[in-house]
Amino acid sequence: MDIDPERLVRSPFLIGALGALVALRGTPGVSWWERVVNVLSGALIAGYGAPGLCEFFTLTTPGLQGAMAFAAGLFGMNLVAAGVAWIKELKLSDVLPWVRRKE
Repeated sequence: MDIDPERLVRSPFLIGALGALVALRGTPGVSWWERVVNVLSGALIAGYGAPGLCEFFTLTTPGLQGAMAFAAGLFGMNLVAAGVAWIKELKLSDVLPWVRRKE
């Protein structure tokens, strides 16, 4: 099994992880564990979502595909960070009517 460095550099997972690392600047105050999860989530969103987006928008050149993976990692990480913040602030009694707070 040969490792092709050019293929590794063009991986949407790696490029998405770089985009997610750039997006970390906009999420102050989170713990290191949350930052790792956010970067991994951004990389996964870019790795699995960017090829479909490139096909949808008919982006055929490697540069445009890399830019799409970077943007997917950047915005995917922000989406995951917003979702985690929303879940932390969520009150189950507001969403589920059968869950009542004991007073």
